[in-house]
Amino acid sequence: MAKRKTTKKDTVNPKPGTKRRTMAKRKTNTKKETVNPKPDTKGRTMAKRKITQKDTVNPKSDSVTGNALKCQFLTDMELAGMYPTSRKRYLYVVEQLIRHYWCSPAELTEQQVCDYLLEHHRQRPAKGTFRLTHFALRLFFKDTLGRDWDLFKKK
Repeated sequence: MAKRKTTKKDTVNPKPGTKRRTMAKRKTNTKKETVNPKPDTKGRTMAKRKITQKDTVNPKSDSVTGNALKCQFLTDMELAGMYPTSRKRYLYVVEQLIRHYWCSPAELTEQQVCDYLLEHHRQRPAKGTFRLTHFALRLFFKDTLGRDWDLFKKK
């Protein structure tokens, strides 16, 4: 059996103190598959998911179930010229308020909303997060429910 003669192209430049390897002995790099912690239907992580046209909120689908208040709020936000992403975030804030008190937002008093905002503020959220919460509740109560509370007149 004849040994194959190695050329400069076949050898890999080793680090000092290591043995030379030929191309035949060289290990190939294989990509390791990583598992996404929360993949969505397209395999991308939720944080990197882009909102597409089909992900926008459809107020007509909720009117069938009788949720007229939610439908009205979505219509008010659309008329205000808000983007679909902002509408989703504002809707999430109002849903969090509803989950906190477990009653219709039409039944809430000004003091209850003030207490909710104070409790949210005491959790020390980022400034932008708190402003988003405040503006979402202000839009909901002033425009959708027509309540002109002093809480939303203050700065």
